[in-house]
Amino acid sequence: MNLPLLFARRYLFAKRSTNAINIITAISIVVIAVVTAAMVVVLSTLNGISDLVDTIYSPFDQDITITPAEGKTFERGTVDLERVLAMPAVKNTSWVIEENVLLRSGDQRMVATMKGVEPRYLGMSRMARYMYSGEPTFEGLTGPAALLGVGLKAELGVPLDDGVFQALEISAPIRGRKLSKYQQRAFETVAIAVRGAFSMNLDFDMKYALVPLSTAAEVLHYDSAVTALEIELTDKKHMDNTADELRAQLGPAFTVKTRYQKNALMYQTNASEKVFTFVVLSFIGLIGAFNIIASLTMMMIEKRRDMGTLAAMGAMPSTVRGIFFGEGLLIVVVGIAVGLLSGLGICLAQQHFGFVQLSDSVVDAYPVHVMGTDLVIIAIAVFAIGLAASWIPLRMLSKRFLRSG
Repeated sequence: MNLPLLFARRYLFAKRSTNAINIITAISIVVIAVVTAAMVVVLSTLNGISDLVDTIYSPFDQDITITPAEGKTFERGTVDLERVLAMPAVKNTSWVIEENVLLRSGDQRMVATMKGVEPRYLGMSRMARYMYSGEPTFEGLTGPAALLGVGLKAELGVPLDDGVFQALEISAPIRGRKLSKYQQRAFETVAIAVRGAFSMNLDFDMKYALVPLSTAAEVLHYDSAVTALEIELTDKKHMDNTADELRAQLGPAFTVKTRYQKNALMYQTNASEKVFTFVVLSFIGLIGAFNIIASLTMMMIEKRRDMGTLAAMGAMPSTVRGIFFGEGLLIVVVGIAVGLLSGLGICLAQQHFGFVQLSDSVVDAYPVHVMGTDLVIIAIAVFAIGLAASWIPLRMLSKRFLRSG
């Protein structure tokens, strides 16, 4: 039997002669629980926001993107596509041509980013779930068709494919031709129908026009040249390893970036916010842990005679200290358990019922994502804080009261 722990458990739940000790002990448990629950809720909310941002940007940022190290384009034959597809982690690929173009429909004109891709790219980017109107396909009623961001479509006033009119005109400068010399012949213009409109976020909705790869090559006179090869993986966990393999395979002529490396600032900002929030809440927990010191101090004053009796019966000072150290740890453990359960309950309630709403946003309710690793880190951090709050003052206090008792 662990004698110090037995005494600590009895002291924790026993009635005291001084009611203030019970109140301070209860406050200590509540503070630890509140800080723990706050960590769970806040970090889970930051996870949810990070997942939401990742979901918004993921359609146009595949897991891995290969671009030329110098210049804007490269020939398709310089990348062994069969070898890339043979890699175990690679699920699908698409050649990409991306360039700024001029869109015109009737009297309306807008500069947009044309992204020419292969038909399978629509599946890679889960385009069906983002369709606002029309269908996620490049097959029009009479030929190739485009997909526009809903903002572009609205600004241009372009109708959906009716099988008669190619309502959208895409124009781009022809490489090597100067506008001052060739004037109108310096531009290539292609007419195409619009098959549908997608909605992801305000930026993409006003920026992107998806077209078949062959249409983009025709507009830009690229022939077999492309600007990128985008790759979808079977498992996102293999992203970094696969990127390293591709870098070794392709050499210095190409730049290989993962989705997170392409948007490094955005993801680093999210990670930094999470770390900063965790540190701030930990400091709040550290301040709250002073309640444990107050509770242990008052309890040692109240139990001074008990300590003297135990010492007279042959108990070592370490045994006496162990009683109050165990008391502090029990306060921390109970607080952590209550806090974790409370935080999880709040997060689950938000996930299922969406109590905290977001107005004028892409989602109706605040996103929440509970991660098991976060729970472990929170429990360890709060336990470490409680451990320090229980141990650091205990040696000095126990010596003082043991001598005076």
